[in-house]
Amino acid sequence: MDTQRQDVLEDLRAKITTGKLPPGSHLTERGLCAEYAISRTPIRTVLRELAAEGLVVVSPNRGVFVAEWTTTDAAEVMSIRALLEAHAAGLAAHSRSDSQLEELNRLCDRMEEIAREQKDGYRAEIAELNHELHLLILESAASPRLFNIAKDLALAPLMSGSFQYYSPDELHRSLQDHRLIVDAITHRDEHRARALMEGHLRTSYAALTRRR
Repeated sequence: MDTQRQDVLEDLRAKITTGKLPPGSHLTERGLCAEYAISRTPIRTVLRELAAEGLVVVSPNRGVFVAEWTTTDAAEVMSIRALLEAHAAGLAAHSRSDSQLEELNRLCDRMEEIAREQKDGYRAEIAELNHELHLLILESAASPRLFNIAKDLALAPLMSGSFQYYSPDELHRSLQDHRLIVDAITHRDEHRARALMEGHLRTSYAALTRRR
């Protein structure tokens, strides 16, 4: 894939998964061509790839829309994520490197700083850093097979856009959860890391479904 098309694909994927493009948003070839200064052929390829990932749906005679997620979809993703990422957190407590720990703490610091400053678009910025943290924990588990299975679920559009729906207290709690999970990983406490990650994802899902 050429660099320009890859850049467009990654940018649209990020906008969808962080909620910048919410479910139901209409994506037109003409609008995307103008936005990215690219021709229709690569845009059509990008939209096909996003459709294959389940991030957009193509409706005959209507166009392309950001995918809607049903309650059943969300519950299934949450349950699988809770199992896989809790397992990953437990493995990470044994396998993480010092550099990975340093980066996990940096991500926590940055998210808390952004939450305090509350500049325009801060929730979307936190969501992107949240992706990085969850993917880094998966990577720190040192299980390539687990990483490949779980990484796409970690970017599922409904769950990954959840920061857009949180109340201030729920956002603060979520960031505190991150600190506790990283602390458990730091101290190689496998059981606490597992329990905290599972609780974090299930609580996040409950907050999301209430506010949606």
